[in-house]
Amino acid sequence: MKDKILLLIYLILIIFISSLRSLDILFISLMVLFLVYSILPLKINKIKSVKKIFFTVGFFSSIITFPYFIAGFFVGENRWDYFFAINLRTFELAFLTMIFLSKINLFKALDFSKNLTMLLVLVSGFVVIYSKTLKDFQDAFNSRTIEKKVQIQELRNYIKRVVIFFFEKSKETAQETYLAMKSRGFYYDNT
Repeated sequence: MKDKILLLIYLILIIFISSLRSLDILFISLMVLFLVYSILPLKINKIKSVKKIFFTVGFFSSIITFPYFIAGFFVGENRWDYFFAINLRTFELAFLTMIFLSKINLFKALDFSKNLTMLLVLVSGFVVIYSKTLKDFQDAFNSRTIEKKVQIQELRNYIKRVVIFFFEKSKETAQETYLAMKSRGFYYDNT
């Protein structure tokens, strides 16, 4: 029951944070979340998680908010408020998610629905398998690279092989999962 209540609180906080518009309130709430994050005893490596949050928000910002800000610069619009609001909100949502994922057992929180639990089991299984496979690819690449400087062509070939492997593996896994779910009664025929 505790996990279901925490999940509900998490969802309410996501909606609340997403609806905030004032930069001052966004900044204050980010500081409160960061304080909670640093004080709470979490089962994760906090420094490593903060690095992941900064990387994720930086990546998001470079793809979404920064190009929009630059486009506004060329048309003569001031989009600083948008830039800061979206990035502050993204930081808040990332910290909130880290806090709640370390405190909530999602399997217990979603056990009210057989379909959601089954979906969570499938997704978490795939995440574990694919992350292990990606780690194996990285270790193999590092062991086959003699020099510290990696040639651009070697890196391109590596990325190409990894993308093709994961595409084919995802296709195979999806077909196997579809057949397994169909045999267990999770089948919807729309014809």
